[in-house]
Amino acid sequence: MKEVKIEKCPFCGGEDLIETRVSAYSGVSINRRGDIWHDQPLFATVCRDCGSVVRSYCLDPEKLFPKKERKNQQDKL
Repeated sequence: MKEVKIEKCPFCGGEDLIETRVSAYSGVSINRRGDIWHDQPLFATVCRDCGSVVRSYCLDPEKLFPKKERKNQQDKL
């Protein structure tokens, strides 16, 4: 995964940003094959000055939809 560096809050200009994990009941899920769901935990970059969620992301998006499957999906179109 490409590293994204955020140094300032786009809302208030604050520079006190923290990395958090969203609660255990939240995450990113994809249904790839009928009833098999693939989940990844969701993380967020939060501004401690204004409380805005500046970025939401999962650490390993490749587990949600591998490149091989994406290529096969595009071939079908």
